[in-house]
Amino acid sequence: MNITNKMVPAGFFGLLAASALMVGSAQAEPQEEAEAPPQIQVIKGEGTGIIADLGIISATMFEFDSWKLKEEGKAALEAYRKNLGPEFTKAYKVIIIGHTDNTGDENHNMALSLSRANSVADYLITTGTNADIVRTIGRGPNDPIAPNESREGREQNRRVDIMVIGEVRALDQMLFPGGVLFKRDSADINDEGKEFLDKYLTARAQSKRVTYIEIIGHTDDKWESDYNMELSKKRAESVRDYLVGQGVDASKIVTTGMGETMPVADNATRKGRAQNRRVEILLVGRAKQ
Repeated sequence: MNITNKMVPAGFFGLLAASALMVGSAQAEPQEEAEAPPQIQVIKGEGTGIIADLGIISATMFEFDSWKLKEEGKAALEAYRKNLGPEFTKAYKVIIIGHTDNTGDENHNMALSLSRANSVADYLITTGTNADIVRTIGRGPNDPIAPNESREGREQNRRVDIMVIGEVRALDQMLFPGGVLFKRDSADINDEGKEFLDKYLTARAQSKRVTYIEIIGHTDDKWESDYNMELSKKRAESVRDYLVGQGVDASKIVTTGMGETMPVADNATRKGRAQNRRVEILLVGRAKQ
């Protein structure tokens, strides 16, 4: 699958719903207030917060059929970074998307487009960009911006897009309490969870207007950290696999598990733990409602 998550994401989202998930105590906790029923939140991006969206022709950056950055490509990236100034270094997220034309084997093109995106990401990270905010995907020939019938069109389609997002409000956000999707200690989406994904997410994710989807799993701190991390990863991957099975393009999707490392509430209370057990989904581009 031609997707890469370069690093784990930085903390975000103050808006979260309560849930009933995996590791609640079997005994009552009478001093804690009762949990509210799980609520799914859908937060539309405001259409602002994207600092820049740049497409750089691959011939400027790479030799033919190569993923290694040329000096000319490095200079182009430096000019781009200098033009953005401090806004680049303070960005919320940098998404790098590799593209090819439709000439040749599609699997090769998908792999090449991802390798080129990774090469750009590696250069930016080694020269000062915060690795935590960088994401890469490879789209191969799937998003042409010009007809592939002409040489000029194919040259335009062979490119690397760099999207610099300044604020989370630029993205559509979906917040799923874990108990809505999974049974306790399970990474298998239950039938109710599939219904919720179909109702709130699947149609949006299938839209051609959506260019990037990030799925992040979280837990509370009840069990061992390694166990929590693995469970959160598997749950994010389960959501991805379900979406792909429903027809969503896998090459648009990045998944990661954050385990217990990004709490948004106090794990000392039942309510806080319920808030921390969640699946967060970010989308760039918005499907028509």
